[in-house]
Amino acid sequence: MAGYFVFGLTQIVVLSLARWVTFAFGTPVGSFPFVSFAAWRWASFNALTLVFRFTFVNWVRVTPFLNLFHRAMGMKLGARVQINTAVVADQNLISVGDDTVIGGDVTLVAHVAERGRLVTAPVRIGRDVTIGIMAVVLPGCEIGDGAVIAAGAVLSKGAKVGPGEVWAGVPARRVGRRSRAPRKGASPASGSSPRDGGGAI
Repeated sequence: MAGYFVFGLTQIVVLSLARWVTFAFGTPVGSFPFVSFAAWRWASFNALTLVFRFTFVNWVRVTPFLNLFHRAMGMKLGARVQINTAVVADQNLISVGDDTVIGGDVTLVAHVAERGRLVTAPVRIGRDVTIGIMAVVLPGCEIGDGAVIAAGAVLSKGAKVGPGEVWAGVPARRVGRRSRAPRKGASPASGSSPRDGGGAI
């Protein structure tokens, strides 16, 4: 068991270095044919993430080791961010603010396939955001500080969620506002009421 953990943690270093050795620096921004160097970069970069996902990620959910891996792959993460999902891609295009909680099995990606093309765009998530279990966040989404994305919600490509707003549904729409700001120094998920829409994480 100890050897397995050494293997898993070593991948954080090896896979992040492999980005540069294989020229898979990160997902580029734009719209590209699937047969192109840009699409190759996207596929190669995310293949490295899939290695970690299918061999080790479930052992390090909601730990600093998972945050360390995503940072090493280019994600901009604030302080005290909690990530409880394995389904993350395109880290170099994703930024997450302080004290945000990304719930269990959330899909957080910055790419979609549209009419035979790969389309990518940055994803920006603010501070004190709660993203509920199994929600989906697609490319171009911007989520303001203190917002809540309800469990199972699907944010359409390019959705703009204002500060303190609560969004739910498929596709997700604004359904209200957060009833109160998170307590200073507390997890934004703690003490959430049903009106907040965050659900389980």
